[in-house]
Amino acid sequence: MVHHSQRISFFRKPAFLGTSLFGGFVFLIFQINYWQTVYAKDIFIDVKQDSLLFVRSKNHTYSNYKRKDFSIFPSVALKILKAIHHNPNIGSLSELCAKTSLDSAIILQTLNEAAKKAKVKKYNIDLNRADSVELESLPGIGGKTARRIIRYRDRLGGYINKFQLLEIKYFDSSILLNNNIEFIIDSTAMNKMDINHCEIATLYKHPYIGKELAKIIWAYKNAHFPLTINKFNEILGISRETCIKLKPYLIFR
Repeated sequence: MVHHSQRISFFRKPAFLGTSLFGGFVFLIFQINYWQTVYAKDIFIDVKQDSLLFVRSKNHTYSNYKRKDFSIFPSVALKILKAIHHNPNIGSLSELCAKTSLDSAIILQTLNEAAKKAKVKKYNIDLNRADSVELESLPGIGGKTARRIIRYRDRLGGYINKFQLLEIKYFDSSILLNNNIEFIIDSTAMNKMDINHCEIATLYKHPYIGKELAKIIWAYKNAHFPLTINKFNEILGISRETCIKLKPYLIFR
């Protein structure tokens, strides 16, 4: 009986209780780090932006709450991360509140604090020099899209602006709206066509020309050799829009 009572009293000692609490806290921190690195990515920032819209729509203001009303604990962040991971289609602050059983003010404060600490990576990509590895490093661009960008660049002879990416099949236009990606255009890396000395096959392979228009240009060139910019503008069958798009890719000698 003495031995049993001594063993029970040991588990009631402050040292044991302190060790248990410390161990539990460390485990919780590791759990939060795991969810942030594996599942969260930039979700804090995305949800922060969405939640601010919800704030405006529901007329919430931070002035409605006192600073002491916010209780920010690691467990709050963990609940939010889990809810977002298991319900990626959450579309409102009220839904997030329902999934986490947390007050909206607590959620907003937690997301705002996390967003302040989050480091957003910036990307600078030269569209006329980047290889597939560099392109794949951009958020939203996979291997197939990277190869399409390079193939289209080769057909064009180089890009003159980033909006030409929209001419690529299946390209996600939201990538151009990402403020963390800066597309650089190095015009010196372009491969232009000498309109007076290129072959007809080179003409019709260009995305802005095609086979029928290549025949028209070829015939006009043979009849008015050498072509100049003014003569090129006089070719019937070429729209003004096509002329404007083509000129940066042509050399008149």
